[in-house]
Amino acid sequence: MQHDRKERILLRERSEGYKRSIVEDRQREEKEELELKKIQEEKEREEERLKKIEERREELLQNLGEEPKNGEDVITIALRFTNVSSTNNESATQRRFIKSDTVNAVFNWIDAMHGLERERISLTTMNGSKSFVYVEEKDSEKKEVEEETAEQGDVITLEEAGLSKMTALRVCLAIPDADKSASEGSTEE
Repeated sequence: MQHDRKERILLRERSEGYKRSIVEDRQREEKEELELKKIQEEKEREEERLKKIEERREELLQNLGEEPKNGEDVITIALRFTNVSSTNNESATQRRFIKSDTVNAVFNWIDAMHGLERERISLTTMNGSKSFVYVEEKDSEKKEVEEETAEQGDVITLEEAGLSKMTALRVCLAIPDADKSASEGSTEE
């Protein structure tokens, strides 16, 4: 009798263990499916982001226009890559801009010609006295309203930035995205 009782207890424990393992397997499989789905969604978002960047670069190249000839109102910008490398090493590391061009025009040139995302880099003068990050340009309607309250972080021209006729700029990785939002658009004089 005791033997039969032990057998029933063992059978019940095995049955319960089997049922638990089936439930745990289902939960594990669901969790793995969710993780795979999440990874796939991230991959798709990254592919979409890269596609948009490539489209933007093509547009920037088309809008870049011809390099101005040397003149009184022309500034030559030379680039020095520090902790980043250009994906297009064959392209020119210097270019002429008109003084009235914005600092964003330099970022657009770097993005289009050197394959570095303009939002992820910063530019500093060789002596470190001035630093620039890409500033999102405001919509024309918002810009008109906010022109009166110009603040640090607005799009500035090369002349307003105080760049000399020939300027070398260091191209560095910008601060991480989490910290970037706090200081986005700042320029130091």
